[in-house]
Amino acid sequence: MVSSLSTRTDFGERAGREHLCQEGYGAESAQGSVPKPTVCWSNKRSPLLPAEPPPKTRPSLVLGRLLTVRAAVIFLMLVLVASVLLQAILYPWFMGTVSDVKTNAQLLKGRVDNISTLSSEIKRNRGGVAAAGFQVQMVNASLDRVRSQIRRLETSVKEANARLQMLTSSWEEVDKFNAQIPELKRDLDKASALNAKVRGLQGGLENISQLLQQQNDILQMVSQGWKYFRGNFYYSSQVTRTWYSAQQFCLSRDSHLTSVTSESEQEFLYRTAGGLLYWIGLSKAGSEGYWYWVDDSLFNKVQSVKFWIPGEPNNTGNNEHCADIKMSSSQSWNDASCDNEFLFICERPYTPSEPCQDWPPSSNFKLQCLLNSRKCGSLLHTPG
Repeated sequence: MVSSLSTRTDFGERAGREHLCQEGYGAESAQGSVPKPTVCWSNKRSPLLPAEPPPKTRPSLVLGRLLTVRAAVIFLMLVLVASVLLQAILYPWFMGTVSDVKTNAQLLKGRVDNISTLSSEIKRNRGGVAAAGFQVQMVNASLDRVRSQIRRLETSVKEANARLQMLTSSWEEVDKFNAQIPELKRDLDKASALNAKVRGLQGGLENISQLLQQQNDILQMVSQGWKYFRGNFYYSSQVTRTWYSAQQFCLSRDSHLTSVTSESEQEFLYRTAGGLLYWIGLSKAGSEGYWYWVDDSLFNKVQSVKFWIPGEPNNTGNNEHCADIKMSSSQSWNDASCDNEFLFICERPYTPSEPCQDWPPSSNFKLQCLLNSRKCGSLLHTPG
């Protein structure tokens, strides 16, 4: 390799000198002067001349250079193989070491975090320790109070023992009382039975008293011309009035023209009327109005069909807006002009009166009312 490099250098130098000679010739001919013969010396050996003998080379020098190059190459290969082997051997160990370092770093970081957490908890627990110390002081104070209470209890126990000793001495008397308990229980049972009988008698007396009071009220109303039927009083007038005048009269007597809400009441009323014309409390507003009861009772249109005389109400002359009982039968209602004057029937519900004290039942009601005029003065007014 070294000989080839030197040969290339000698050849380059010769070519350069040849090139310079040619440039010199070209420069002389390019000046524009009269051409003249020029001699150009060339380094090239003429083929007509005999060839120079080849230069003598030193075999030992070339061999030494080749050995040097070979040694360098082998050294480099050994270095390369050594580096590869070292990398193959040391890299896993190095990576494991790095991993261990990272793991240790994370563990250290966790321990540092735990230490910081513990420090914060210690700071918080300082306040808790202080509070616990305060609570311990309070507990000690409470224990002192408990000790004093225990001492008082011990004193009370001693007193109780003394009392127990006193009670123990009186067991004989207690035994006597225990022997009397069954007899007392029997007496108590008898008293309870008697008490129950008394309460029963009282309830019966109260019922009897209420019945007597009701009978007394009914007899007083009957004595004034009223009739009693199923919780209501009915008064049949002796004079005739228009429908409106009859209603006003009934109102002045705490009543109203009668309403009819059942078949039994209808039968009682037409039997009371006895075939005479009597106003009842049924009216309507105008020719197209609806029938209604003056006491605001519900008017049953379906039921009332049974009570009208066949063909009624017919509103003759468009002026028949009030109802009366005309016949002595179940179908006895008739519509008539409210200005007609008929007899009428007032109705008022029965309300128990205030019991009159020191007023025993008697048949002479007017005399009784005179004696108790403050409570029963209204009963002396007889309807017209």
